[in-house]
Amino acid sequence: MVAKPTLDKPVRPTALARAEHGEPPVPLTREETKRLHELLRQVEDTRLEVEASLTALGRSILSTAFEGNAAAALDERTQNPVWTELVRRAGGPTVRISRRALYVALRIAAFDQRIVDQSWRGLDAGRKEILLPLAKDDQLREGARIVSQFNLTQTDTRQYVTEVLKQSGKSRQVRLSVPQVAQRVKKLRSTLGTAAMLKKLVDLRDDTDSQARDAAIAEIDKLRSVLDDVKKAIKGRR
Repeated sequence: MVAKPTLDKPVRPTALARAEHGEPPVPLTREETKRLHELLRQVEDTRLEVEASLTALGRSILSTAFEGNAAAALDERTQNPVWTELVRRAGGPTVRISRRALYVALRIAAFDQRIVDQSWRGLDAGRKEILLPLAKDDQLREGARIVSQFNLTQTDTRQYVTEVLKQSGKSRQVRLSVPQVAQRVKKLRSTLGTAAMLKKLVDLRDDTDSQARDAAIAEIDKLRSVLDDVKKAIKGRR
């Protein structure tokens, strides 16, 4: 009997741990259990509908834009004008879906065509998406077998992928854009820069020991330095 891979799990909030079956289930009354089962049914129905739509979309893009050529869809996307225009319109008034969703749908469809192993074919789209960074057919096939054999959760599947990439000297690619950076900075600024927050910090200052204050100030100085570097990287030479 093959032992289940050991996955070092980080400490997570109790609610999340319970959801991942790491803790005993929350005790429910008969009525609460009935409502939960109804929601579970609706969630599963929705998941099936979403995954079916995603799969159908990917197959349609593969067939229409790439004439069923999976290799071109995976390795030569930027050379395809139909795909390029579709991606350009993503998130706009004519394509109300994200670029990421288009990429995921297409790549899953392409690998569905290339990988005939039942472990991959029978895997749900959610865990297929998590395995995509492995990129190679053989690694995706092996990953799907492990995920299916041990029925890994999405969290454990993500950790499995991270370990495989680490062993091969790779790491997860950071999905980032300049607008996303701006949004993150804006969120931090709007959270910390309000008059109410500053007043609260003034009130807390006298109740905080000097060591904790110095540590906070040091982190703020580091953040300022990082933001300066980010600004230079985005601004570049003009």
